[in-house]
Amino acid sequence: MTQSIYTAITFAPVQGFIEKSRKLRDLYGSSFVLSYLARALCDAAQDQNCTVVSPALINLTQGTPNQIILSGNFPKAAAKTAFNLAWKALIEACRQAIEKRLPTFTYRWQRAWEACGNHAWEFFWAQTHEQHSNDPDRIGDVRRRLNEKKRSRDWTGLNWSGESSTLSGADAIAWHRMTDKFNSKIDSIAQQTEDQKEFYAALSQEFSDAIIAPNERLSILELIKRLITLDAIADKLNLQSDQRPSVEIPNTFRDLNRHQDHNWTGWFQGDGDRVGEYLKQQVEAGKDEATALHQFSQAMMDWGKNLKFKLPPDSGRIIYAGGDDFLGILYRAAAPDLSTQECLKWFYTFPQIWNTHQQNITVSVGFVWTAPGVPQRDVLQHCREAEKSAKDSGRDRIAIRILFNGGNFLEWACPWWFLPVLKDYRDRNQQTGDKANWTHILQDVATLEARHAFQANDRVALALFKIYFGEKHHAILANEPQRWNQADQSGILGDESRFTTEQSKQQALNQWVINLANVGFHLHRSKTATTATVEPAIAV
Repeated sequence: MTQSIYTAITFAPVQGFIEKSRKLRDLYGSSFVLSYLARALCDAAQDQNCTVVSPALINLTQGTPNQIILSGNFPKAAAKTAFNLAWKALIEACRQAIEKRLPTFTYRWQRAWEACGNHAWEFFWAQTHEQHSNDPDRIGDVRRRLNEKKRSRDWTGLNWSGESSTLSGADAIAWHRMTDKFNSKIDSIAQQTEDQKEFYAALSQEFSDAIIAPNERLSILELIKRLITLDAIADKLNLQSDQRPSVEIPNTFRDLNRHQDHNWTGWFQGDGDRVGEYLKQQVEAGKDEATALHQFSQAMMDWGKNLKFKLPPDSGRIIYAGGDDFLGILYRAAAPDLSTQECLKWFYTFPQIWNTHQQNITVSVGFVWTAPGVPQRDVLQHCREAEKSAKDSGRDRIAIRILFNGGNFLEWACPWWFLPVLKDYRDRNQQTGDKANWTHILQDVATLEARHAFQANDRVALALFKIYFGEKHHAILANEPQRWNQADQSGILGDESRFTTEQSKQQALNQWVINLANVGFHLHRSKTATTATVEPAIAV
């Protein structure tokens, strides 16, 4: 083994896996596929006497980061071969399962599956050089090289004929005669549509409508995401029982079908802050670079493994938590419906949950309280945007977004240490807690905005905040140093450098108070009021 060489590998689907998801099973399937391929690469690297620096643990059931750092020389050709073999084994398992369980159809689709096997992924590989072995930042160097490779995309687009899938619209409908050439003189579009309908009805009946609904028309990649979550297909990959996708029996997925539910749900996505800087500090303090990364990766994988046990009882699940990034959902299928107060109660404790990994980094989270009927792909996009908003607002905080059916949303970001301010709201009648009426502050904000009272300075916003949140919290918000990020604590408004003038700083505080009133009102509405929510007339 050549210890002075580091190898970095990553891969990405040509057509996005996770963001193009309709059902929760799509997310599990996507996470499993990524983790399975990462595991195959790590196993192949270890067979060539390389040491896996990161990820420290390959876990297919909770998700695994797909950027792989190896100590040793793992040639690109060997890595690409291992990757391709694993991917083709996976798609063959899915194709053969369909053909075996639905033998009455005549299959003329082999060529399309082969194209998927050859052109579904972009593969990136980079390596340090032996002559740079004295560089203290060799892992950072190989990561930079990998990122440079990713800037030049390397993929082959596939053409298709006929209708596109109903899930993403980005590829052809997968069905048993999908490679037949359509001849308008002898073939009928109506007959082709009827044949597809018959095929998907059979798929749905054989694999259950929780896996594939009879009215869906999926691409090959989308079929793979659904089918790979079944034990019968995972068996073909020679995986141990604890390495299979961590999903429930198909019927339990009906309660989370985004097109059928009637309850609001909470989705959250988070990511550790400035991980690269933290690892660099470890190296500068004298720790071996590979050791620092491996220990960090191990700590975060262990944390992710335990995160599902920290959720509110019977009120959610973790989609993936493969490192310092994670995605989950808070919901309850049975009565009573999950309330925003239960979600907030959990987030009040989240900093303590986060710190159990004992790594000195903070976390930014986007939380999206979602109206019933919002398509899952839209929810996921808002999760990403809310997390980014938390990062852009200064990190070490949560961005709470209320997402309405029309796509409009309200958002408020707050550092973790100040989040409990929501619990201390008191209305004009001095009612607090569940009895407090958030309509009072909302009406005051609307009236003051109509009178342009927030435009001159921040005195009105501070006075309003004092009325509804008390002297203690007002003293904190009025104290300028606590508004801005400091070396030892995140500021309420984030990085002061984002604002170039005194007026822009005051307007930032005004907007923070306005957003607090709007989001707080929707977080504390009664069940009846929430169900009948009228979204804002103007999108944020």
